[in-house]
Amino acid sequence: MDDRLKTGSIAFGVAAALYAFLSSPTPDTPGIVEGLIIALLLVVPVCGGVTLNTPWAKPLLILLGYGASIPVMTGLFNGASAGDMARDLVAFAALGLPVLLTALCARQPRLLLFILVGIGLVFSLRYLASPDMVLMALATGPFDERLLYLANSPLVFFAALWLLLQGSFAEKKWPLAVLYMALSLIPMAAMAGMMQRATLTLLVTTWICGLVYTLVKEPARGVALLGVAVICVLALWAVLGELVSNLVLKTQMVGLNARAEEWRAIFAQIDQDFLSAAFGRGWGALMQSPAVADEWVRFSHSLLSAMLWKGGWIGLILTVASIGALILYALRRTHGQAVTVLALVIALIPACFLYGSYKSLCFGLLLTGLAALPLDKQGQAVLTTRDQNA
Repeated sequence: MDDRLKTGSIAFGVAAALYAFLSSPTPDTPGIVEGLIIALLLVVPVCGGVTLNTPWAKPLLILLGYGASIPVMTGLFNGASAGDMARDLVAFAALGLPVLLTALCARQPRLLLFILVGIGLVFSLRYLASPDMVLMALATGPFDERLLYLANSPLVFFAALWLLLQGSFAEKKWPLAVLYMALSLIPMAAMAGMMQRATLTLLVTTWICGLVYTLVKEPARGVALLGVAVICVLALWAVLGELVSNLVLKTQMVGLNARAEEWRAIFAQIDQDFLSAAFGRGWGALMQSPAVADEWVRFSHSLLSAMLWKGGWIGLILTVASIGALILYALRRTHGQAVTVLALVIALIPACFLYGSYKSLCFGLLLTGLAALPLDKQGQAVLTTRDQNA
């Protein structure tokens, strides 16, 4: 490893550690730690280069150029505050991480995978380590809101998915497979503590589909997994029963958390005139959101609805094209590592459609994973000739 690559890898690793242990996905008041994280991440492209000439980079660069110009001007024209515009721009900038990080991460794929899973595990442990504060959050006392943001991170969901799927269906060494499955319980517990119906449902559904596939392709492994699953369900019957009851009760109380009403409110915002429909209301735009008791907010609970609201139909189309290009690029490069790609793609679903977790560094790191992973059997990034010449 040359000195520049080593320096970039160290900077990336330190930035990830600071993020995992000392920061949160969407801090209300960014401080010195967040400033250090940004500075260290900017060292990575200096040492490893930027990615500009791959099939996914061009649509993403067009989206970044659009977001850095049109919604800014639209926001200024509509009188948005500088602070609200800045926070929207910072959240949007996370989409540019694949351009900055992929050149180095493709040469250090194990580091990237370790960081993605590691951040998810640390966030989960930080959340689970303070149950009293979580209980206060559900009551009336003061609490650290970062606890809720931590468990809602896309990387918590990714860590649970990757560890469970890798241990169940891909890992050949049984001691390591058992370790992966055991570790997956940590982020699963964090998601259960947050009562995340969507991520838990996706996790269980994906595992069941994987089990059916394995029963057909590898009956011995499939039967063993089915036996372990039955034993675990029986041993945890009381806990799982209470969890399911609470999830059902939450669904009866809040339904789908007014997501459909939120979309209707956004359509009402952009349907005011042709320019609003085409270009959106701009960064910093506010609305009374039915998803949060009609409070005035500057966010929505999905990346797609946010881009439609702030960037109009053009912004939405560019976003779908950019993320779609990344997903297609990753799917063409599975090379026996389908678990990694599957976990990355599924982990994007809640942020794209249901949760506000797209506004985080975690989401940008997942996109970087699509660009730089998966690994081949020797643990190297799978690159095409075109990629290597870029």
